Amino acid sequence: MLGLALGGGGARGFAHAGVVMALQDAGIRPQVVSGTSMGSVVGAMYAVGQDMHRLTQVLESLDLHEIFGLSESYRRMLERTIGEAFLEQLAGPSWREQPAPRLVRLYQLLHLLTKGAEFADLPLPLGCVAADVDTGEEIVITAGPLYRAVAASAALPGVFQPAPWNGRHLVDGGVVNNLPADVAVSLGADTVLAVDVSTPLLDRPGGTLDVILQSYTITANELLQAKLALVRSVLGKRLIVVRPPVNMIGVLEFHRVDEAVEAGYCAGKEAVLRLEAL
Repeated sequence: MLGLALGGGGARGFAHAGVVMALQDAGIRPQVVSGTSMGSVVGAMYAVGQDMHRLTQVLESLDLHEIFGLSESYRRMLERTIGEAFLEQLAGPSWREQPAPRLVRLYQLLHLLTKGAEFADLPLPLGCVAADVDTGEEIVITAGPLYRAVAASAALPGVFQPAPWNGRHLVDGGVVNNLPADVAVSLGADTVLAVDVSTPLLDRPGGTLDVILQSYTITANELLQAKLALVRSVLGKRLIVVRPPVNMIGVLEFHRVDEAVEAGYCAGKEAVLRLEAL
């Protein structure tokens, strides 16, 4: 059973749609999907049967920066968020009481993209990875409203506030498992195609915030490699990892959807050859 593990990477994650298109064009239909962050978004859209070609055209036409009030880069977004955090210290974290407006807008968009489906409505197993901000646990969501699970998986710290889920508050799954190949195995896959669009290291980090981001990226990459090694010890050559060339696309550069999709399609064609070789 072929599993598709789609990793987190913000706008780079639109490459997942290209990979899915290449697999479909070759007549290959993954039967299990796991996703983190943008990987959950694309994985959920695939699971509900969205037409990826048409959907990516729709996403290209949307100004996601305006819809969500985003800065042009993740670094700028964090700078703005740090300023907001000073005000929050005076009033307390309101997100524990009710979802923040930006998160509500994310709910609305994802409800449309996932057709309002529940996990129970899906024709195949899907796992969306998030992290509990209070306990640090990895949470794999496999039941309930699909849009809320995907939003929790994609709640990137500094961009979205933690998302409430069954008494927990969840953030982006990239904190604990940015390429959930192991989750695909746990859902029944015996062959896994993992698509890695994780954040590349900065060439020469400059200011303090750059150093903080670089440190987070180093830790995340080391964790990713450790988890892949564990899966590879179980699957051997039946774990296939592809890395679309999307390093130059920033986390919040949503205006570059077409570039990411094209890079993903090329990587998907490579994956098809490797799958056929098995």
